[in-house]
Amino acid sequence: MSTRANPLARVATLFVSFAIACSDDAGSTVEVGSPSGAAARSSGGSVGSATSSGSTAASGSSTASGSAVASGSTTSSGAGEVPTEACTGLPIEPSPEDGAAGADAAGAAGAATIEACEGVSLEAEAVPIDVFVMMDRSQSMGVAVEGSTTTRWEALHAAVQSFATDPGAAQIRAGIGFFSRSGNGDDARDCDPDAYSEPAVAIGLVSDVGLDLVTAMDSVVPGGLTPTVPALQGAISYARSSAQANPGRATSVVLVTDGFPTQCDNEPDRIAQAARAGYESPEHLRTFVIGVGDVARFNLDRYARSGGTTAAYLTEAGAVTRSFVQALNNITERALACEYQLPPPPDGMKLDSTKVQVTYTPAAGDPEEVPSIASFAACARNPNGGWYYDDSEQPSKITVCPCTCARLQAGRVDVRLGCKPRLGLR
Repeated sequence: MSTRANPLARVATLFVSFAIACSDDAGSTVEVGSPSGAAARSSGGSVGSATSSGSTAASGSSTASGSAVASGSTTSSGAGEVPTEACTGLPIEPSPEDGAAGADAAGAAGAATIEACEGVSLEAEAVPIDVFVMMDRSQSMGVAVEGSTTTRWEALHAAVQSFATDPGAAQIRAGIGFFSRSGNGDDARDCDPDAYSEPAVAIGLVSDVGLDLVTAMDSVVPGGLTPTVPALQGAISYARSSAQANPGRATSVVLVTDGFPTQCDNEPDRIAQAARAGYESPEHLRTFVIGVGDVARFNLDRYARSGGTTAAYLTEAGAVTRSFVQALNNITERALACEYQLPPPPDGMKLDSTKVQVTYTPAAGDPEEVPSIASFAACARNPNGGWYYDDSEQPSKITVCPCTCARLQAGRVDVRLGCKPRLGLR
């Protein structure tokens, strides 16, 4: 059974600093500073911790065994390739010689400096995470783990049971589904994405559905082929509906597989496209990937990158149960630094959505500003990353580009209301 420092650590502990201007004339603000996951997890390894130079590991870039995976990966938004490797923002106080470069990277306001902001501190609520596991039950899951008489399926069953009965996981919300549906290569059942949008166990608190997760594993035996494309499409469809019903939470899909797709539409590109569609959806779903056994690492990394999580987790041949639980811990304990709720302004102040800044102070290094952009599509054009609103007319949430998300894993984020932002390429 895995260990956790406390039950609250199972909720992604992302804290956002808000500086709220009291008046435009005085330029006074309310400023808040709080860490966003600066400390490494005591179990499950460090995710995105800052280095001495102030750079961070890319989001989701460690394997289940804790080894780092460097990546210069990209995902497509339909308007060019969108970088997913961690990128730095713009200097807070650029020097005159940096003005031209700043303008190229962040628009005509590239050489502007941040307005002075003063005030009192407020702390944002943590961003809780929901996970929907789509579990491969193909016949190869019945193969014995290397050097053991235990099958992959038995090892995963033990891992799910350990996760589901751990008191530290009680406040996590999780659900599960399986592919294929038939277990015997029936294309009519196995190739329909809608078949996978109905979960075996709907997302719910592990304290409530933990035993259901284990029972669901009990009711399934390895068999059939590997229809990964429709399975992931269906999982994302269900996760989107869950996210829409729970707007205050961050929902992710966890694809667990031990093999290459062998049924239905089995092109790896189509799997990557499905993951990308979820990530680029209004619900901004991320797809995590856990590989079991001797898998094609290159393909799994592609799926993870397309789903906004940079790299796949791999279980260890001699410790499938332990490393699978560790991967789940890493996924559910990580701070989600992609989305921030836009708080209402204090009494007497009207929100001006054109005067909102996002700045980041890493655990080691100088503060930087994240430029304001129009939408996700503009992430492809901005080497310094960026942030954008969920709704430009009635904004309630700020979302950052994938490369910025990978950057904001250790340090302090400030969302400043009442201060004019530097603009990225629109």
